[in-house]
Amino acid sequence: MTDISTDQGTVLPPGSSALVVSAEGAFSFFLPDNPPDTPVPRLTQLLVAVLMRSEDEGWVEEMLGIFEDQSRN
Repeated sequence: MTDISTDQGTVLPPGSSALVVSAEGAFSFFLPDNPPDTPVPRLTQLLVAVLMRSEDEGWVEEMLGIFEDQSRN
């Protein structure tokens, strides 16, 4: 991967999507500028699902618990 960055941060490779969390805990979601009829890749759909579920505090706590459990192993 090429390390491309600007004073605003890292530039995503063409066609990439990203779910970003700021230092303040705010989410930003970035999608490529594709034509409207372009299918959304499965893993990009997963990022959208995570973003949507992030508003459910119970789900967030459950996911963090799984993360913590995996980190201990």
